[in-house]
Amino acid sequence: RFKKNLEDLGYTFDYLHVGPIIRKESVFRNLSIDERRRLIYKLLNLFNSIDIRCISLCVNKREVIDKVQLSGRIAKELKSIIDSNEGYFNGFDRIIVYYDNGQIELTSILHAVFAISFQDVEFRRAEQQKYFLLQMADFVCTFELLKIKFHSNSLTKTEKLFFYKPQELKKTFFKSIEKKTL
Repeated sequence: RFKKNLEDLGYTFDYLHVGPIIRKESVFRNLSIDERRRLIYKLLNLFNSIDIRCISLCVNKREVIDKVQLSGRIAKELKSIIDSNEGYFNGFDRIIVYYDNGQIELTSILHAVFAISFQDVEFRRAEQQKYFLLQMADFVCTFELLKIKFHSNSLTKTEKLFFYKPQELKKTFFKSIEKKTL
């Protein structure tokens, strides 16, 4: 329904990637700010309309010395998130992890932590074009980063222009994601 709605508006994108929409990059470079904002709101409406729960893991790279320490920190935080939401995860017969294998270190962390945490876990390679939930993950991650930047007063000029009403980020986007956070 989401894809059909976009097609009815004349959009034929394989997938919507939030960062390039905001920055007017790639296939979105010829769209006006109003058209790009409309796409972001379409993603927000999709996010709000599906039964989804999310958890974000944020690690400041400046707080770690190297990739080894970064990987260890991510693994510990992921394990902590899983452990503190054990009841939620135990409500499923099987856990399926979809990942695009974009970062080797993250792929290894996901395999190690999920395999240790769950008896029945399956890993599947995913592509954003085929899985709307990956687009939702991109949506959540982008807005979690924007939230960090917003609170540290470090939004870029482009981000400030795109979200010209600062409270729009807080009241519309951040609040929607918070409602669906485990």
